[in-house]
Amino acid sequence: MDTRYHYDPKTTPFDPDAKGYHFNNALWLAAAGNLAYENEKTIRTTVEKWGFKRFRFLHFSSPVGASDSFLPVDTQAFVCSNDKVTLIAFRGTEPLNVKDWFTDLMVGSIPAPVGLGNVHKGFDAAFAAIRPQLQSTLTEQHHGKTPIWITGHSLGGALAMLTAVQLKFSHKLPVQGVYTFGQPRVGDRTFAKFTHRVLGDRMVRFVNNKDIVPQVPSPRMLLNYRHNNQELRFDPNGRLILQKSWWDRARSVMKKPRVDVAKLTVEALTDHSMDRYVERVRQQIIETIKPT
Repeated sequence: MDTRYHYDPKTTPFDPDAKGYHFNNALWLAAAGNLAYENEKTIRTTVEKWGFKRFRFLHFSSPVGASDSFLPVDTQAFVCSNDKVTLIAFRGTEPLNVKDWFTDLMVGSIPAPVGLGNVHKGFDAAFAAIRPQLQSTLTEQHHGKTPIWITGHSLGGALAMLTAVQLKFSHKLPVQGVYTFGQPRVGDRTFAKFTHRVLGDRMVRFVNNKDIVPQVPSPRMLLNYRHNNQELRFDPNGRLILQKSWWDRARSVMKKPRVDVAKLTVEALTDHSMDRYVERVRQQIIETIKPT
């Protein structure tokens, strides 16, 4: 069995009305975030096994220099729904996709498409490219009542957050939860405060150990980027811990002994793997049901 995106709704049923962190929902959304990297046929077949009859594959790819925003983008996502829930999942950065790297590296400031503050220019372009397809799909599949859950890994996490803010604030749709994995910073302090006001604890951001991507772009760079939401961090042993404040995080860093720089670099990259996130989330369920 391929456990990268295996999810059994019978043994670990998700709760469409849950708020904040729910371990079964985390596994479902982690699996969906990993599945978003696959081709349309694989995704369709898998979500049908999950119990979703309505499905649409979303993809927009522009040639270099041809995008309206002059940025080359390659955005991929999927939407599926049933009578209980609607799921939106975004693909993250593909290592060999040069357009994804253009998106990630375009760190300049641009006014937020929704609300207050400024956001990462590349993320905004990738979001704008897929937005018409997403809106038409929701018109077809969603009728304003069933809860919407959104997920994504890496770049996909940034797109998930931008999508959630627009759907919740502008369209007044019932966004129930947003789980992101290895998500980079998306906007400035003003935008971070705005998104927190709109989404609150409906958004949960997972960070695996020394994953480097959640630390970029640096808050000292052009836009003064900030995270806005609850962080759940996996420690080196895979245990899930809640980082309550910046001071707690600072103290934990100061107490750690020095480590080999080369080893730190490797961990910073390998800990970003979505496969690793799925393993970590699955481990939480095993620990939860383990007899004492």
